[in-house]
Amino acid sequence: MFTETRYERVDFSDAEILEEKLSGITFIDCIFRGADFAAIILEGCRFERCRFEGAAFNGVTVRRCGFINCTFQYADCFAAEFHDCKMTGTSFDGARTTAMVIDAGDWRLTMLEGIDFTKARLKDISFAEADLRECCFNSAVLTRCDFTGADICGASFKNADLRTSRLANVSLLDADFKGAKVDLEQAVLFAEALGVKVIL
Repeated sequence: MFTETRYERVDFSDAEILEEKLSGITFIDCIFRGADFAAIILEGCRFERCRFEGAAFNGVTVRRCGFINCTFQYADCFAAEFHDCKMTGTSFDGARTTAMVIDAGDWRLTMLEGIDFTKARLKDISFAEADLRECCFNSAVLTRCDFTGADICGASFKNADLRTSRLANVSLLDADFKGAKVDLEQAVLFAEALGVKVIL
């Protein structure tokens, strides 16, 4: 199906993607509404302002790809894996994200409201300024993750390990951190949020 290295403003709606792997292809303003990606491997591809509404993205493995200002509204992303990807401004509103894996990458300004990351092991991910409202990070291990400026209203981090992660410019009192493990720098941020003066 894909014989070119660049596609722009092409409608792939309801297409059945039969390739086992796609590498190094750029898609700009393309539509994949209802398309079936059938557990494909995507590697080094770039998608800009592409639409995946209702697409079957379950079981897809994505490596070092960029999804810039894309939308996965109501897509099935069950067990999809994203490894070291740039997802800036992409929305997963209403998507099925059960067992979705995120391994490193830039997820700044993404819309991930309500996603369940319970017991996930997340490492080297930037969630800066992302919409993480109502997300569940209970018992997750968050290593070197950046939550700077993220909206965590209603999110839960119960028993999560947040040590080494960044929590700058976050409204800490809007989320549940009961039992979470934090380092000294983070403890100071929590104290300041409570109006407590820390003297070291």
